[in-house]
Amino acid sequence: MVTKKGTSSKSLDALSPLDGIVLEQEKLAAYRDNECELHVYSAVCTHLGCIVTWNGLEKSFDCPCHGSRFAGPTGKVINGPANDPIQSEDQE
Repeated sequence: MVTKKGTSSKSLDALSPLDGIVLEQEKLAAYRDNECELHVYSAVCTHLGCIVTWNGLEKSFDCPCHGSRFAGPTGKVINGPANDPIQSEDQE
């Protein structure tokens, strides 16, 4: 499993395929793809620094402050005003 040191691995271990979670205290966002690979990102929106939330219906990380949306599997911007993807925290 790919995790960042200090991450709540118990929460990440329980993550089902095609599901995501935001660990607010650690400021991490995680998504498990359909091949069970875990993708970990910074939960800090690249627009103005708010913490994103998980949108299970759309499979995206959404910023509650200004409406930016980021794709769960890639962290890429779906909708702005953010221009940059959320930062990957994946470690090999």
